[in-house]
Formats: sequence, structure tokens, C-alpha cells
Amino acid sequence: MAEFTEAVQYVLDREGELSENPNDPGGITKYGISFRFLKSLPLDKLRSYGIFVSETITEDDIRELTLDQAKSIYKGEFWDHAPFEDLTSQAIANYIYDMAVNMGIAPAIKCAQRACWSIINRYASIVDDGILGTNTIAQINKAFPSCMLYAMRSERAGYYRLLVECNPNQREFLDGWLRRSYGG
Repeated sequence: MAEFTEAVQYVLDREGELSENPNDPGGITKYGISFRFLKSLPLDKLRSYGIFVSETITEDDIRELTLDQAKSIYKGEFWDHAPFEDLTSQAIANYIYDMAVNMGIAPAIKCAQRACWSIINRYASIVDDGILGTNTIAQINKAFPSCMLYAMRSERAGYYRLLVECNPNQREFLDGWLRRSYGG
């Protein structure tokens, strides 16, 4: 069964410390937690992650974000929202979890579900609904991890290429996303 500590470390190894790229639609980002994302969380959730603000999040709150706070956010906002721990391969769990953090939970799971299609060659056996349910978990757990990783890399890269095609202003991020897709 997959472990959160390994999955979050995998994510953190791919995320930078502080980034203040003015072209990033998420705004200032630290440990992969963006200003836009942090502002979207209600005050009670922020407090549960050890972030105490009076009314609204500011860019300084991102600058002051600690690694432990970031890990708490990753657990509460991503890991706890899908049963990643039911995946038997830690490498697969790490990769899907990294996709979930970077593109959102449902798109990440859809990429994994589509990757299953190429491996099991039966579309009817799994639906790309973005839900990490028992059937999806069973199909992923049946696949050879190396085959699954190759297929997910392709699906992920395709997702980012389509994203840039639809949003050309995101082109400057494509090379980094592709490196991340292929394991860099």
C-alpha cells in the first residue's frame, strides 16, 4: 500500500521553493502551493494547516509558508481526497499523486484511467470519469508498474500539449511540464 510521506516527497522533489513568475496564472508559488490556490481555501481549513490569517491570504503568506504547512496542505487537499493509499505500487501512487497536485485530482485520475486503456486494451473495463474508485484501483494494481508509468507519461504529456494549444499564453511552461511528465 502506498504511503503519503513518499508520495509527498516525490512531489516536493519536483516543485521549487519560491517562484515569483509574473506570467504564472497561479501567482507567487512556494513548494508548489500557489497564491491563487491558497486564497481559495476557507479560513478554517487554513487554520487546520497552521496558517493563521485574519481575513485574507496575501503574497507574504506564501513567502512565509513552511515546508510542514505545505505538506499538511498536500495531505488535506489532495491525498485525503482520493484513496491513493490503495495503490499497491508506490511508484504509481507517486506519479498519479504528482499529476493530481500539478493538474488537479480528476484530470490526473483520467490520465491514469486512459493509460489503463492502452495497457489492458479494453475500453469498457474502465471509464475515464476522474474518480479513483475500486474498479480503477483494481485495474491500475493489475498493470505492470513500468508499463503503467510509460502509458501515464504519454497521457500526461498529451494533456499539457492540449492545454497549451487551447491556452497559448501557457507555452512558456510547457517544457517544464513535459520534463515533469517524463520523470524529470
